[in-house]
Amino acid sequence: MSTTSLSQFLETASVIDTEALLEARAFSEQVLKPTDERMMNERTVMGLIGMQSGETFMQSLEAAPAEMIPARVKAWFKPSEAGIDVATPSAVGLIDAMAGAGAITVDEAGVLKGYAYSTVTPFERITLHDVLLTRDTCPAIAVTQSGGYVVITTTAEIEVHSPRLLALNPRTGVQVRIESFRGVSSAGTYDARVPSEWRNADLFVDDAYGVVGAG
Repeated sequence: MSTTSLSQFLETASVIDTEALLEARAFSEQVLKPTDERMMNERTVMGLIGMQSGETFMQSLEAAPAEMIPARVKAWFKPSEAGIDVATPSAVGLIDAMAGAGAITVDEAGVLKGYAYSTVTPFERITLHDVLLTRDTCPAIAVTQSGGYVVITTTAEIEVHSPRLLALNPRTGVQVRIESFRGVSSAGTYDARVPSEWRNADLFVDDAYGVVGAG
């Protein structure tokens, strides 16, 4: 799971929404894998840095004195063992010690330590609508309901999104989402049902792309 929320990312992104959208879609970060996916044993070492470097690593590990590498730690790297959690400080220290002793290179140590993490692109599928909602700057236009529904038309093809149907709460003066228009993309007509308790309220719909009109 991503450790950075869209709200956090946008705090330092471009103030121009369309540029911030591109930045967000390109953003990637390293996140810690689940424990069972970051366990490392001899086979894992060989697969990550190759047979030759892996053999050197394992031979150095076996030859290391007990005060440096305890026997139980050596056992964790055997093919028959579940392995060692490479994200723990002890595992990181072990790998760094092997690099310091020349058993592996610094780059190879980085590959081994990096096994604990996955690269994710959490915002690659977001829309401009998402950016505007997160920044609380999404424009909205007034609409009216008829027969318990609001009908809108869109005048151009846009990225798929779900504009909110909003109602003005007369007690608080705040617009609240009461429904959404699902999967709006192609130019055309869309409808959304208005909950009965909001049918006398002032209604609005998100217009992130400037293409929405009342049906």
